[in-house]
Amino acid sequence: MLFKIQIIVGVLSMLLLLTTFELIRKKRLREEYAILWLFTGIVVLVLSLWPEFFLSQFFAKISGIFYLSAVVLISFFFLLLIVFHFSVVISKLTGQNKDLAQRYALLEMEFKELRRRCLPPDRTPL
Repeated sequence: MLFKIQIIVGVLSMLLLLTTFELIRKKRLREEYAILWLFTGIVVLVLSLWPEFFLSQFFAKISGIFYLSAVVLISFFFLLLIVFHFSVVISKLTGQNKDLAQRYALLEMEFKELRRRCLPPDRTPL
């Protein structure tokens, strides 16, 4: 791996880790979703620090894959799985949001009906 690319990938992975920690700290990213991004950032950082060892020796012996293009393809599928996971979570939350809005509308309608029944016609609500 070229040294410049190695530095760029290392810096980007550190930025990913720092951004993830900052979003957790500001409560904009939940821990259960951050674990996936932290794991990804750490793996990319380790691979950028010692690419010769992990990509050509360790990873090749474990997986039997000796070509860097195959590693890139596996990385792409891993990131695709992350996107798929978040799509499932977003779909679930969209359904829950719709159910909650419908329940709210029904409760508001019942509340207005109760208020109309309980208040005399000459009294105006506050």
